[in-house]
Amino acid sequence: MALAGCDNGAKQQLATISHTDSLRVDSLGSVRKDLLEEVMTSTQFVNQINTELAKARALAAEQKNVQLDNNSEMQQVNDERKRVVARIAHLVARLDSVQTRLASTRKQAQMLSKKDSTLLEQVATYEKSIADLQASAAQERGNFQKQIEQQNGQIAALNGQVDTLTHVRADLTGQVTDLTTEKNTAYYIVGTRDELIKKGVLVAEGGKRFFLVGSRNISPARQLDPSAFTKIDRLADRKINLPEGTYEILSRQNPTYAAPLSKDGKIAGSLEIQQPEQFWAPSRFLILVRS
Repeated sequence: MALAGCDNGAKQQLATISHTDSLRVDSLGSVRKDLLEEVMTSTQFVNQINTELAKARALAAEQKNVQLDNNSEMQQVNDERKRVVARIAHLVARLDSVQTRLASTRKQAQMLSKKDSTLLEQVATYEKSIADLQASAAQERGNFQKQIEQQNGQIAALNGQVDTLTHVRADLTGQVTDLTTEKNTAYYIVGTRDELIKKGVLVAEGGKRFFLVGSRNISPARQLDPSAFTKIDRLADRKINLPEGTYEILSRQNPTYAAPLSKDGKIAGSLEIQQPEQFWAPSRFLILVRS
């Protein structure tokens, strides 16, 4: 009976040890499965980060080989770099999470079995690879951040140059407009001989035709005051309406470039300038004297 009792106790103890060992084996298998899953996940992240770094290096090489022509192209490259840097940062953050879980799983594996050296070495190798990749990604991210800051400085400088050129262009446009207006400005005046002499537009020169009798010749004054005239645009204002009466041109314009003219060169009703460039070439001041 005593031997039987001892035998039953030994059986129970063996059953307990067997059950405990079975639980340990199951736990170790579960840990190995978790480790493999984390390793595969980290491998995928490593490949993705390598892809993003390759894109980043390609952008850097493209900038060295290609001269950007304008602000828009430079801004596009800058935005693309920012997206690459953000993508690398996101992947590195997820990789950090995987590394944390991997370290936790490794501790569990160490607690469950110190003899599984192959698995522990594999985990250590992946941890080192992840650490190296994190350092490389951080360095690349820092380099690209510097390039983005330099690019922003260049964009700001170009914007300043554009603003300066815009102001210069506006000034030049204003000067061209003023010069064009000045070039196309013409003046005319209408009146009788006596009226125009009183205004200083006409002057009598030389002696009288018949010694003491007759009138002296009149001609335009050497200095003409524009305020005494009516200002027009010689290209836009090609028709000058005249008060009632007949008129003749006493200034230096050639009447053959205008109409209508009577046989004796008199003008009535209006003066239509048919060829402005030729008509106004001798003088910008047109003097019409009423007969």
